[in-house]
Amino acid sequence: MAIFEKYHPIMSVHYTMDWLTMAKLKDVFILRQDPEIARGQERPVDNVIGDTAHYVNRAMALVMRNQALLYGVQERATGKLMGTFGLFNVDTQRMTASVRLATLAGTDAAVMEEVLPRMMGFAVHELELQWLTAEQIVRPADKALYQQHHFAPEGQRLALDADKIIHDEQYMF
Repeated sequence: MAIFEKYHPIMSVHYTMDWLTMAKLKDVFILRQDPEIARGQERPVDNVIGDTAHYVNRAMALVMRNQALLYGVQERATGKLMGTFGLFNVDTQRMTASVRLATLAGTDAAVMEEVLPRMMGFAVHELELQWLTAEQIVRPADKALYQQHHFAPEGQRLALDADKIIHDEQYMF
């Protein structure tokens, strides 16, 4: 089994995906206070920064137990936290995981348009996952982004068969 804690940072052209512990806690708090994101993630809004600190600690515990990978997406030029990207429910035996992303409503769509294919390539080529499902979709634009990148409706969710992207240069890692 892969040791998840070694998978950081991951870089794209303009962004660095690194553990949430590497982001400023107050920036993570802003994301966790957003009611639209909280609703999409089916959780309560963080009311105090201590709630966010607890969440970041739990996220890192999942990484250390090889159960999930959760990254803060930071703009490399400024260090600004642009959103989060995560692989949850990672099952290396069944070669499956669920994908979650979140950005504030005003965030330029180009952020996740760059990050999603990079991280999908990572999941398929590095982690050798064969099946990804999109979870906790925050807004319609996020759903459209997943569908643009080969996620297709399967019952109540969106799913991706790695065979759809395995040889596509856009998703090479």
